[in-house]
Amino acid sequence: MSDRDNGQAQDSVALMFPGQGSQFPGMGADLARESPIARRIFERADDILGYGLSKIMAGDRGDELQRTVHTQPAVLVHSIALLEILRDSVPLTPIMAAGHSLGEYSALVAAGVLSFDDALDIVRIRATGMDDAQPTGICGMAAVVGPGEEEARRLVEDHRGDDVLEAANFNAPDQTVISGHLSAVKRVLAAVKEMKKTRAVLLPVSSAFHTRLMAPAQGPLQDRLASISLEKPDFPVVANVNAAPYPAGEHGKQLLVDQIVKPVLWSDCIGTMREVGATTFIEIGPGKVLAGLLRRIDRNIRGINVSSLDGIESLSGASA
Repeated sequence: MSDRDNGQAQDSVALMFPGQGSQFPGMGADLARESPIARRIFERADDILGYGLSKIMAGDRGDELQRTVHTQPAVLVHSIALLEILRDSVPLTPIMAAGHSLGEYSALVAAGVLSFDDALDIVRIRATGMDDAQPTGICGMAAVVGPGEEEARRLVEDHRGDDVLEAANFNAPDQTVISGHLSAVKRVLAAVKEMKKTRAVLLPVSSAFHTRLMAPAQGPLQDRLASISLEKPDFPVVANVNAAPYPAGEHGKQLLVDQIVKPVLWSDCIGTMREVGATTFIEIGPGKVLAGLLRRIDRNIRGINVSSLDGIESLSGASA
């Protein structure tokens, strides 16, 4: 960042953290190879989880990274490793943060609301519960691009039938993710083919995230959250379920429990951060999904992606 960025503009930085779906084979291999900070975090994660997540992230165990029980912890660990390397390299004073679904836990760690150890163990329980919530092969998700929020809701209502089908992610004004029984999702896909300026893509997941079908995962998560305290944040974190800053105490825990079955209001979360003056958004974690959504939400927003050591070095060079 330039001198100007280190001054007034630095105060306008918001952080974004990705969720499940941003993972990629070999994620973390470069970090483990070149960063002592990352290696310490990966080693700590392996100790907490009781198995070699770092080897799964490095691509040493086939396609195990694609299993929800491994994907969710891996994305959290990768995001926090990048965050700590970035903090060691660049002065970082964000005014707010948000994370997409699972990424909300990374945002809470970044703001000091949750410790890394607690967050990783909670995510382990969350991932296991969500993976166990329904049999494989009967559910799915699809991204519908083109219609606004109201039209997307009508598509869901018109093609739900007797199945479960819900709007799961309101990612951008023209992108909504639907989630539920695969038969209903496929009905929407067929309907979209007949619509102008609209397309839909089946996502590579076999679960109905952010629907009432995930309710069985709520109990174990709530039990684990009861054993911890949410600390006062260093900066506000915007919640997925209401696009408002996290409150203190027990209500904050309930937001995490509700998040499993309620839609992610991502476009509104970005709007909340814009309203308090955020003009530069730094995406920290694997992939570039959120940076892409940012352009769909508001082309006047400056987005920066930090998904590797190269991204950190570019940001460090700009701040010199």
